Amino acid sequence: MNIEIRQESPDTAPARIRVGEFTLRAESNEIEGPAGVVRLRPLIMQVLVRLAATPAMPVTREQLINDVWSRKIVNDEVLSRAIAELRTALADDAKVPRYIETLPKIGYRLVAAVSRSTEAVAPVTDALTPRIPVPTPKAATRANWPVMSAAAIAIVIMAAILLFAWRSAPRQSPADSIAIDAFQQINAATPFASDPALELAPRFSGEGKQVIYARRDIDKSELVIQDVQTGARQVVVASVDIVASPVFFPETGPNARIAFWRRTGTACEIVEHVLATKQQRQLLDCALNPQSRFDLSPDGKRLVFSARASAEYPIRLMLLEIASQQVRALTEPKPGDGGDVQPRFSPDGARIAFFRGNESHQRVWTMDAATPHTAAPATSVEGLSYGLAWTGSQGPLLVAADWHGFRALNALDLAGGTTRLIGARGARFPDIASDGNIVFESAAYRADLWLTDAAEPGKKREALWPSSRYTNQPEFSPDGKRVVFCSNRENTDGIFIGTLGGEARRFPLPEGFRHIRPHWTPDGRHILAVRMAANANRSGEQQAIKIDAATGQHEILAQAGNAVAAVHALGNGDLLIGEVADYAMRIVRIHHATGEKKRLALPLAGDFAVNAKSLVYTLPQLSGATLCDIDTLNCGPLKIALNDANRFDWTLTQDAIWYLDVDPAAAGKRALHRYDLATGRISRHDFAPSGAGTSLAVSPDGTRLIVMQEAPPAIDLMLARTTPQPQTRR
Repeated sequence: MNIEIRQESPDTAPARIRVGEFTLRAESNEIEGPAGVVRLRPLIMQVLVRLAATPAMPVTREQLINDVWSRKIVNDEVLSRAIAELRTALADDAKVPRYIETLPKIGYRLVAAVSRSTEAVAPVTDALTPRIPVPTPKAATRANWPVMSAAAIAIVIMAAILLFAWRSAPRQSPADSIAIDAFQQINAATPFASDPALELAPRFSGEGKQVIYARRDIDKSELVIQDVQTGARQVVVASVDIVASPVFFPETGPNARIAFWRRTGTACEIVEHVLATKQQRQLLDCALNPQSRFDLSPDGKRLVFSARASAEYPIRLMLLEIASQQVRALTEPKPGDGGDVQPRFSPDGARIAFFRGNESHQRVWTMDAATPHTAAPATSVEGLSYGLAWTGSQGPLLVAADWHGFRALNALDLAGGTTRLIGARGARFPDIASDGNIVFESAAYRADLWLTDAAEPGKKREALWPSSRYTNQPEFSPDGKRVVFCSNRENTDGIFIGTLGGEARRFPLPEGFRHIRPHWTPDGRHILAVRMAANANRSGEQQAIKIDAATGQHEILAQAGNAVAAVHALGNGDLLIGEVADYAMRIVRIHHATGEKKRLALPLAGDFAVNAKSLVYTLPQLSGATLCDIDTLNCGPLKIALNDANRFDWTLTQDAIWYLDVDPAAAGKRALHRYDLATGRISRHDFAPSGAGTSLAVSPDGTRLIVMQEAPPAIDLMLARTTPQPQTRR
């Protein structure tokens, strides 16, 4: 959980929490009980405070680990030892618990009564509530990294108590209200389907008694209906083709139907399937290239889908009247806006919510389902997005997105555009039943950096600083000895620096921000990057920062402004800034001595890169690239397959552009390509990058290559019931 410290007034901030027979003195890490005062380790006190925040409610093992050890890789054994230590301090018995109950396969629950005293304490001010520093990696020089004093630890713990008190206070918005209820509900979620195959795109039936989902492995795809109460399963469609995104029609009984998306080779369609007779008919063919994520209106008469009407324009929403087979456009995003994807009808069918944008810059939009071209953004928050569901016809929305620096479920208030983090790290594509049950994908992604020979990519390779999280955006230092990269291995996105043959350390940048897109300065002394607030409701600003590569100290480059999408340094000290302009960027040059900003006489770019002499940029919604002399801006086109699909999967060296592309001659196989700037010759290699974000780096001498690749994901389904089923005590 991303914890934000808030100040409380003396009237509302409790000085003490009482748990059963014990009074907590969090500021001194002590508990006072029948046997006197017992001193706890700070971490053990945090575990107790976290459990006391939601008394009588299940707290999953994952949630405890995320909340207490949120920036470390911690296994279940460490948590088990901490719980055992806490039980000893409380004189509790795991077999007959009076304080901490074990919930098999779920986590723990505090069963003792919890109360708070009315004794007032001094308010915690902003000056006394620093965010918890990032733990020091083993390879770090401790003199260069912040160390928490005992007083600071006590302050943070007290701030946590105030936070938990705030969580139980009355809420101000629908998003706040649903957040506290859903937080408790999500924390009690249990596995619903966890086969070795991938379980994807769960959707409830109209009455909420069944869930249909896609199950996929290497050889086949299936559509499975599973009973919510009994868990009984039935495979209703099995195919060697790809079948995906099943949705129930409203009818039940012998007339029950589903719709789903199917791809056979290069052909695609949306199909109606009668469950009793297995009869099928095509609802939509591949003429408009419908995307796999679509939705049916609650009455089953309309179908909303994403379609690419032409290659020159973004994906837009279209509506199919099923009875008449009439199709009409609902949205018209402009070139550069990004596509409109993952639409969902509201429960009354009157509104549609969807995402608009490109990759990591997607926002939630809503529109009147009966009136085309009425779409408007529902929030200014943007990020990587993974599906949404309506909690009611007026919202709020339950949104799976990385708004807080990691993928999780969030509540979005449609009236005010505000958001609240709920939890369930790793959640994707939620759905909500009419009785309030929630089902969602729980997906674990991993991506690592691989070092290989640029002459024969993939023949020999070495994993660089692997982790169980997601790593991308690598770049070699000018001397080729170090690599800067991004990773969420310690909770939110952070910037790391590693020495080839050695270890990597995280730069001690301020908490509460995501730090992305790092680039070295030509002298190798500093790193330029972009930061944005990890608190979703403060995400409007994107600033350029400059990091000292040796000490990790940083400064904000105020002259770059607050709408920075990318920042590069030139050899003379000037900066090239990509300023956000809708879903593209304008390229601006900042003079190193005067700070004067001058927009380059270039069109809006999708992305850009620089080397010692040249600037290469791409155009939104168009294929190709443009090469310019960096001083004269004499430019010429490059016939190279760069477009929105691979806009982050390329890098510029002194003599070439390396990029990812799909090879149509090899049945759409992804391949790595090298375009020689001098000759125009293109070479192809099978060792291709995969995943999200910048995925390639080339050493300055052109001999070594870093390729980011995703490991196969693990995706299961989780079910969060409104009333958790009783668990057997252990």
